[in-house]
Amino acid sequence: MDKFVLDTDTCIYWLKGNKNIERNIVKNGLENVFITIVTECELFYGAFKSTKKEKNLAVIEELKEKIWILHTIEGISYHYGKIKSELETKGQPLDDADLLIASISLANNRVLVTNNTEHFERIRGLRLENWK
Repeated sequence: MDKFVLDTDTCIYWLKGNKNIERNIVKNGLENVFITIVTECELFYGAFKSTKKEKNLAVIEELKEKIWILHTIEGISYHYGKIKSELETKGQPLDDADLLIASISLANNRVLVTNNTEHFERIRGLRLENWK
């Protein structure tokens, strides 16, 4: 069975109650759905700059109790450097956060679930799905 990494956008849609994402998570099993440390950082950043800071911080803490967070492992820096170099050579750079999310997904052999498929489909070998 495939294992999935939720990109930050998909995670936010899920937290806001997107039923399609919820159905896919239930169908695939919460134990097969992950976020990266980068997404966790982006969620905290969003919470701290929001007008509902305390509520959003509580939602993130609740999420962290339910879902596994993938951290950096051996091989991520290799993927990151290779992808960034290839995309820049083609004149198609991605921001560093997206590159790290993609690299963590590749190094862990996970499917990246994102609404930004146009962004990520430029990365060779990265498996993508859009659950929105």
